Amino acid sequence: MEPHLKILLSFSALVFVGADRWKVSAATCEFPAVFNFGDSNSDTGGLSAAFGQARPPAGETYFGAPAGRYSDGRLIIDFIAEAVGLPYLSAFLDALGSNFTHGANFATAGSTIRPPNTTLSQSGVSPISLNVQWYEFHDFIRRSQIIRNRGGFFGQLMPKEEDFSRALYTFDIGQNDLTYGYFTNMSTDEVRAYVPDVLGQFKTVIKNIYDQGGRSFWIHNTGPVGCLPYIMDRLLITAGQVDEYGCADPFNQVAKYFNSKLKITVQQLRQELPEAAITYVDVYRLKYTLITKANKFGFVQPLKACCGHGGKYNYNIHVGCGGTVRVDGKEVVVGSCKDPSVKINWDGVHFTEAANKWIFDKIVGGAFSDPPIPLNMACQRHSAH
Repeated sequence: MEPHLKILLSFSALVFVGADRWKVSAATCEFPAVFNFGDSNSDTGGLSAAFGQARPPAGETYFGAPAGRYSDGRLIIDFIAEAVGLPYLSAFLDALGSNFTHGANFATAGSTIRPPNTTLSQSGVSPISLNVQWYEFHDFIRRSQIIRNRGGFFGQLMPKEEDFSRALYTFDIGQNDLTYGYFTNMSTDEVRAYVPDVLGQFKTVIKNIYDQGGRSFWIHNTGPVGCLPYIMDRLLITAGQVDEYGCADPFNQVAKYFNSKLKITVQQLRQELPEAAITYVDVYRLKYTLITKANKFGFVQPLKACCGHGGKYNYNIHVGCGGTVRVDGKEVVVGSCKDPSVKINWDGVHFTEAANKWIFDKIVGGAFSDPPIPLNMACQRHSAH
């Protein structure tokens, strides 16, 4: 069955299931562009352009070489672009070979919603926080049209003015706001306490984009950080805090708390932005399901990194994927596992292409969205009744 037909059939079923709650139009959307904001879960080259490319074997599965992504291949945002019939997004920060005709990616690895008060070298947190990504986008709108109106080769690489109001705006950010708190020795209560401020800043950015003409928003919640090797390896976790699947429950509970508040924020935005179509996507539930039922879906060793070195989780903060270690007196490159297609975690932090594709295939039809509409209906305003 063709992918677009699957989406339409999924929508047909969901319309009747959710008819008592949601009113939506039956027309599908044609997005001429996608503008993405986020962290490494959706970075297609931003941090690499600014601070140096992700090292091989990154990109090996699909691109055959590093392609600015912290994975062996494609990310969820790549599959989103494919699904709406657009090319992969060029990173806004990448000056080489970029084409912004059909959108731009402002995400950078390590980004937070709230501006950090530390440097990348000190904490691993990117200086390109969400408010900076907004400044970049705001400037991009103006300058792209100046360049387009001049014509010529570079003008052809810019979006049309009307595309900004018809585009899909995607967000996948918040994970680093939570983990940053723990890495700076905050308690769980302290991390929870600043979530409202974080989401207040997120809300401001959404409203700013709306004021610039953005109308269609696709917002991912944050994943189960307590199931990621870099969290379980670096933070103190007692045996009583580990759930039956091997994940650190306190950190997952904070992620769930963040998500509950994010969902409320989305509901508030729907009230305050009457012309906006805002879809909240529960990727947490999917990621946790995939990790805890890995064997059922054809994956193995869900808590162990594919590309890493040493320890219980094949993760070492001092020697990352693509780094070098000394083995029997020889320098050896830290490479990938034999078959990344059956692994969920790529490098201790990020997911493999196979895992990203599995998650995308579940969210594209709308079954994990609020309201429960597919990606190609995300331009439709919906109201509860």
